Amino acid sequence: MHKSLASHLLVSLQFITIGIGLVPWAGSPQGSPAWLWLSVPGSLIAVYTLTHNRLGNFAIYPEPLTQARLVTSGPYRRVRHPMYLALFLLMSGIAAWNGTWYNLASLPVLLIAIFGKMQREERYLRERFADYADYCHRCKRLIPFIY
Repeated sequence: MHKSLASHLLVSLQFITIGIGLVPWAGSPQGSPAWLWLSVPGSLIAVYTLTHNRLGNFAIYPEPLTQARLVTSGPYRRVRHPMYLALFLLMSGIAAWNGTWYNLASLPVLLIAIFGKMQREERYLRERFADYADYCHRCKRLIPFIY
């Protein structure tokens, strides 16, 4: 599937905001190291998702790969986008630990990129997989039992 300009922009925005969140702009982290505990569940969710989903079935772009298959088990039983959840939790802890306004301002922008990618991805998946709409009714988008 051809990657759209919007997808390129969303992926670029995602990586730029990750970079801004990761860099300790004040020279050294300004926040409490306790914020890093927020990154732990993000890391665990990411590892669980990566070990559950086979390589070559997912990508950084919202357009599904040619050989992609719909996965609805493992972490995908609870949320449709566990990697986006993992990324946001991981970056929230790191950005809060770094503690500058640049780091913290990257988080809402990262959410914009994530939500833009989720909307595009879900549209493509509905077109590609006949049972995706039913999966959407059974499974929350990003936060188990809530959203």
